[in-house]
Amino acid sequence: MNYVDFKIPTSLAEARAILTELGDQAMPVAGSTLHVFLRDESPKVGVDISRLGLGEIADAGDHYAIGATTTVADLHAFSAPGWVLNRVAEAFVTQPIRNMATVGGSVVRVFPWSDWPIPLLALDAEFVITGDQERVMSAKDFFARQPFHHLQPGDILTSVRVPKMPANAGFGYFKERRTTTDFSRCTVAACVSIEEGTLADARIAIGAAVPMPIRMGAVEEALKGAKPSAAKIETAVLNGLEGVRWKGLHGISDDYARHLTVVRMVDALQAACDEATAQTGEQK
Repeated sequence: MNYVDFKIPTSLAEARAILTELGDQAMPVAGSTLHVFLRDESPKVGVDISRLGLGEIADAGDHYAIGATTTVADLHAFSAPGWVLNRVAEAFVTQPIRNMATVGGSVVRVFPWSDWPIPLLALDAEFVITGDQERVMSAKDFFARQPFHHLQPGDILTSVRVPKMPANAGFGYFKERRTTTDFSRCTVAACVSIEEGTLADARIAIGAAVPMPIRMGAVEEALKGAKPSAAKIETAVLNGLEGVRWKGLHGISDDYARHLTVVRMVDALQAACDEATAQTGEQK
């Protein structure tokens, strides 16, 4: 990045005014951990949005509202009923990077190896964009293309709404990498709920092995209403791959990316089912 000036607004209104005035010349800045990967060398004005009061996690009843400048370290440290993002944060690079990286910065620009879109897709999160009017986007719509394209000059992603996991639900997450600091080769997140011994709902998302993170809709539909058996999970995964474009990263082939993702999809779904089963068993 080629920064030629730097602005430090102290209110959302001020930040929006600066971003609106500067348009494409402006680059919102918070943790800045991903800017090293941006190849745009045109002159930019950095607009620091870390002082806008968007760095908290709030209990909003049926969901948690996560401010866009909340750090991954904060997600890791947070603990509350129905909260699972600490597990994702645990696998996010190293503590120094967790201390800097923000939720908003990690999802507004998506790279093939990005961690956070996958669990947020599986958890059916929503994204709040503040502009002239406030807009709320589903995770599926938000990640249907590069998310920063949803933002007009002056728009700011202000929060992410993550539904609380219900008592009969389970979550599974796997990130495949060679070392702690390495990019992911395959990331999978699954969320299921069980009622009366069958899968009332199943959501699974994948990333790193595909060009953009996606929900696996065919797998989800095949599992709804089924018994959460290992055989059913494997069959649903293998039969739900049609139309997926596989893309291996960092030295692995497209075929191996597919194979690895299939294995981890089964693992994540099984882990989610095991957790949900244990939860329902504890309630009886």
